Amino acid sequence: MKKFRKFLIKFFIMIAVGTGITFGILKAVDHWLYKISQSSYLEVETYRTGGEVTLKDEDIIEIPDGAEQLQFSYNNKYYAYLENGSIHIHTIDDKKEYCVVTDNNPICYFYMLYDKNLLMYFTQEGDGSYSTITLKTFEIATQRSTLYNDFDVRNFSRIKDITMSPLVNIIYINVETKSGVSTNNTIYKIDLFNSMSQVRSGSIISRIRMLQHVDRLYYGDTNGGVYTAGATVNYLFGYADVELIGINSNLANADDSEKQYYLDTQTHDKVYIVSAGSLIDTLYLSDSDIVTTYNEYGDVYLVYPTYILKITGKNPYKRIAKLSKYVKFEAIKGDTVYLRTSNNKIITTKLLDN
Repeated sequence: MKKFRKFLIKFFIMIAVGTGITFGILKAVDHWLYKISQSSYLEVETYRTGGEVTLKDEDIIEIPDGAEQLQFSYNNKYYAYLENGSIHIHTIDDKKEYCVVTDNNPICYFYMLYDKNLLMYFTQEGDGSYSTITLKTFEIATQRSTLYNDFDVRNFSRIKDITMSPLVNIIYINVETKSGVSTNNTIYKIDLFNSMSQVRSGSIISRIRMLQHVDRLYYGDTNGGVYTAGATVNYLFGYADVELIGINSNLANADDSEKQYYLDTQTHDKVYIVSAGSLIDTLYLSDSDIVTTYNEYGDVYLVYPTYILKITGKNPYKRIAKLSKYVKFEAIKGDTVYLRTSNNKIITTKLLDN
């Protein structure tokens, strides 16, 4: 009996010690993962899988909890967000607030241009049943606003997307309206003469993109259709459901021959490449776990939980950045990737040679 009692004592001591060691290891691992998720380095350069990372205060961008529509300037000089109907613009180098864009009516949407430190913003006047939406531009250097256009919308809900070409001076705007349980999207066009017209209405539009050298709009709906000039291009893929994910405008002769990229929304296993109305290539993907896609009139990226592919690069299958599943992708500007941590901080990492 005594031997059995000693055995039980030793047994429970061993369990307690083992539990303590296991808890300590798990706590250390959790601390290490937290460090990685907060790091601006994320071991991109060496693809390492361990080690301590030191995060500097100057690497962190603090974002208020109520901030919306976070965006970054093309030259990594400014970042901006919408809060309480105003746009707050900060300098990235010192994280200080540079200026606040306010208007007589609350600002409901803004867009930082992809080639200059200029932003476009929309204000809403009136209630949801009948609203006047005003489009203005704001030059960051001079802090000067300029009226561009205004238009009336019934049952206005929000602006979902905007696409434009400063080369042909045309803007397309995707506006969402809601009436009861009914939701609809309408694409508006503002042309060179500042006149307004409707392009498409009656469906839910997922993404709009236009070419840069000619007035040609491509848009996709949530039913898996992709259209241009009102006609579907799905016949190029055997009428498969696809999603428009971006346009490559970095080609040397980027006119009508600009490439459009489509992602198969059924299996996420391929990307169709279309040029001048013809299917010219297909990329076959080994990983279907795509978190999001990214495109801003230049390169097209596929973002996975732990890495990024630049499918407009020389090697579309090459992983150009390593991520952590503990951070959320925000944007790519130049060679800089912006990521959001779980505690609402923005950190950066650099792309590999791409």
